[in-house]
Amino acid sequence: MCNDYSQAEIYDKLGDSLQEKGDFEEAAIAYNRASQLNSEVSWYFHKLGDVLVKQEKWLEAIEANRRAIELNPNFSWSYHNLGYALLKQEQWNDAVTAYRKAIELNPNFSWSYYNLGDALAFIQEWDEASVAYFCAVAIDPNLPGIYEKFGDALRQRSEFGLEQAVNYYHHTFEQEKRSSYPNLLSFVPANPELYSQIATALAKYNQLEGAIIFYQAALEIKPDDGDISRQLQRILKKKDELEIELNSCRRAITENPDSCWSYYNLGVAMTRQYKWDEAAAAFLNAIELHPDFHWWFYYNLWEVFAKQGKLQQAVSLCQQAIEIKPDSFWPYLNLGEALTRQGKLDEAIACYQTASYKQTLIVLTGSGQEQKKLEPVQVPDFIIIGSQRCGTTSLYSYLTQHPQIFSPIKKEVDFWSWHFNRGIDWYLSHFPPLPQGQNFLTGEASPSYLDYRDAAERLFDVFPNVKLIVLLRNPVDRAISQYYRWVSLNWENRSFEQAIAEELERLENNPDYIIGEEPGNYLARGMYVEFIKKWLDLFPREKLLILRSEDFYEHTAVVMKQVLEFVGLPEHSISEYANYNPGFYPPVSESMRYWLGDYFRPYNQQLEEFLGIKFRWNNK
Repeated sequence: MCNDYSQAEIYDKLGDSLQEKGDFEEAAIAYNRASQLNSEVSWYFHKLGDVLVKQEKWLEAIEANRRAIELNPNFSWSYHNLGYALLKQEQWNDAVTAYRKAIELNPNFSWSYYNLGDALAFIQEWDEASVAYFCAVAIDPNLPGIYEKFGDALRQRSEFGLEQAVNYYHHTFEQEKRSSYPNLLSFVPANPELYSQIATALAKYNQLEGAIIFYQAALEIKPDDGDISRQLQRILKKKDELEIELNSCRRAITENPDSCWSYYNLGVAMTRQYKWDEAAAAFLNAIELHPDFHWWFYYNLWEVFAKQGKLQQAVSLCQQAIEIKPDSFWPYLNLGEALTRQGKLDEAIACYQTASYKQTLIVLTGSGQEQKKLEPVQVPDFIIIGSQRCGTTSLYSYLTQHPQIFSPIKKEVDFWSWHFNRGIDWYLSHFPPLPQGQNFLTGEASPSYLDYRDAAERLFDVFPNVKLIVLLRNPVDRAISQYYRWVSLNWENRSFEQAIAEELERLENNPDYIIGEEPGNYLARGMYVEFIKKWLDLFPREKLLILRSEDFYEHTAVVMKQVLEFVGLPEHSISEYANYNPGFYPPVSESMRYWLGDYFRPYNQQLEEFLGIKFRWNNK
């Protein structure tokens, strides 16, 4: 028996070493062997459960953590891991029980409250879910996604009594009050600073109802606080505006019930108030009324379907449209979008290929060209890689009007940035098959590529000879344009000054910050020299055509001739160079514009020196 104990310790230490190296599968084998040799040591089962969670082997993790708890019922982390595995298995009530026990044993861990809130939300226990999220955010205000979840829980309650939440929150977590979950979160003195901070954070994420609740609570304690009062009035005004918009959309449907746009606009208005079920129903009505339309382009629609589990209903509507109009183009593309979001990539690829083929036939028929054998595209000829709000939509539109350029079924595929995990076959299925033996080109435009960390290396590894086009705009104008674009999409709720101040703080605290999909990055995306250097570390200079957006706007025909020469096509004039994605917005203050110009000046100078190009932005 003693030998078994010593052998168990050896396997335990082996498991520790393997886990430290990230070899979780072998670590699980070692910990399992240790637990077999000495089945009375809870620590072996806990470690086994931990690595099984990391491997996403939920059922085995549940079993291991339950055995660890049986042997040692006073270790909070085993309950936490058990709760997480139960969450993944959608065993909501059991997860709630596990997290309550984890909190009783360790009331300082924010993630236990966070995950408890998730479990309670799934079973629609909104009162207690609100309390759990409240505790989580009070301990750690920077938890990812916490304010959206907290705000949604607050909104789901028919009536929210703030005092109840306050009575459940205990700021100091005194040790003697940790005996049980209900008694753990006991009353604390009123804390208007905490309420105001939570309200401001909720407002930042457009959780207006929750923000109003906490601003009002803060004012009850500090009724003469002018700043809190002004913030509350601002939120109340925005909420009134959203209600007016919602009522207007409902009237439009009453007046014109057959208009798909009336339902689409209602869906958008619902999303702005985070009424997801109603938004999904409105969007489905829009598709049903007009299935032969490019709904794939409306990202908010698909995100709502995915969030509310309505993708299959969208799939059914697209399939019905194809049965009614088998020669139609758009339903195949819409179906491809829905299937992609369901993870059915092979089926989605087939839909994209069908849509691409149909689009090519339409172009050939419309131009009177002979329909020779069509060959699938193996590599795009050119890619417009950025930057955002610099004129890429207009440039792409002018290029695709050239008779020798066939466009893909989408302008922005965003493969080399956000959708790389979908595979190269998924990417190439978006490009049109081209007539054999003729000088036809195709390419895409995804401005997310320029500043995405891994895009350059990914693209070079697969298509090292592709030609790349970059448009760069005065970063001051670009930042302002992006901000107001995000505001129009309801992605940005802060003032411009506040958004810039918060980004500046984030960049100062984390110089290696990685640009993502989320709104913001108004400063980071204007540091062009950092991104250009990365692309030119891989691609030869002659493969990059770098253009000044201001020249493109002012001398469009001249710049287009330069672009066509770069991709290897003869000049082609079009009747009108319209701006295809304009932005209309009020000017920012002169002081703010001056500050931005001063901020970007060293980056602009470095860019000019690196490329040997005069962009002349520092004088504006």
